[in-house]
Amino acid sequence: MCQFTSFLYIVIASFGLCQSNAQTVINYDASSGYHLTVDALNYEVKGVAGEENLEILKDFGGNTIRTWSINKKTLDQAHKLGLKVVAGIWIQHMRHNDTYDYNDPKFIRKQRKKVESIVKKYKDHPALLAWGLGNEVELHVPEAMLETIWTEMNTLAKMVKSIDRNHPVMTAVAGFDAQKINDVKRFYPECDILGVNAYGFAPEVGELLLQYGWENPYMITEFGPMGPWEVDDKSEWGVANEESSHEKAKRYLLAYNTAVNESPRYCLGVFPFYWSSKQETTATWFGMFLKDGARLEAVDAIAYGWNGEYPENRVPEIHSIESSAKLKKIDPISIHTASIDVIDHENDPLKYRWVIMEESKEKSVGGDFERTPKSYPRSILENMGPEVKFKAPRKKGPYRLFAYVEDVNRGAATVNFPFYVK
Repeated sequence: MCQFTSFLYIVIASFGLCQSNAQTVINYDASSGYHLTVDALNYEVKGVAGEENLEILKDFGGNTIRTWSINKKTLDQAHKLGLKVVAGIWIQHMRHNDTYDYNDPKFIRKQRKKVESIVKKYKDHPALLAWGLGNEVELHVPEAMLETIWTEMNTLAKMVKSIDRNHPVMTAVAGFDAQKINDVKRFYPECDILGVNAYGFAPEVGELLLQYGWENPYMITEFGPMGPWEVDDKSEWGVANEESSHEKAKRYLLAYNTAVNESPRYCLGVFPFYWSSKQETTATWFGMFLKDGARLEAVDAIAYGWNGEYPENRVPEIHSIESSAKLKKIDPISIHTASIDVIDHENDPLKYRWVIMEESKEKSVGGDFERTPKSYPRSILENMGPEVKFKAPRKKGPYRLFAYVEDVNRGAATVNFPFYVK
């Protein structure tokens, strides 16, 4: 077995000596592998990535959130609902600012002080399950700097555990290959749990980690639809074709079932992304909710994974979208129609909304902030429910037509396609 930090054994040996509101231990059993306990009771993570919609999380059977930073309000709200938190400690990315220089002693001291302050402030909070130390800190780092980054992460993790021996440290990476796993093992042995942000390859994470020699605990810290960078189905002008909310839900459930049922020896939990809404490539690519709070089918799929059954009232499903403009180059102000095939399991009344938006011009990476592209409400000429008549904008360039369907129980479905105005 690969080298594993002695922290686990120290925590186990010292159980009963430390006074804490909640102690998380990673246990290992030769027959069943790794599992978590909280105050000596088995703890099965039913998690999500995000800190909003916590009441819905509780109602649908979830019990854990993963955040990228942390504050008392989030911890208190989680504890009030009986939820646990993998509390994020944001570690600066070199790509975000030239002053985030890991060769600069002043920057290093400042960041260490910040991490120390956060851990001391929240280490005894009863909602705390583990520390999420950093997220994708290695992304777009020059190869010559990787050893420096991982070595500093190891120093930070050691410091966190010197302050708080009751909660393990997890660090999330942006995918992985054999070299990244070797680097973590070599330069970051204090990492108790490897977090993996995986999208299209999420169902293969467990198998690939073993293939690359990782035999320690891991969590899938972000997963869901295929990322735009993974999509082969592209338009003639190079933009990725986004799957419908129905197609994405299948991916969420497959990844969940694979991790939980086929890799139970090493996987300590998974966190579908994103338990809210966000603009990233499009307004609908990664969110499990719409901006108005309506839930998408990914929520129902994960609830099925947790509970073995779907919610009593399921969201609508869009099975297809057709249009003469779909993935086509069309003339300015030309008139087109589009239609969607929708089902609702309970035959609830449905509301339909159609939106034309410019293709995002943002070139962000790693989930960095994006502005929402401009929309063209006057281009929607006639909303006929599952059908629409629309006019292409005058301005040359790439656009998308979005269809939104929502039932009376705050369940929704989405689909879109790209088109290009010549």
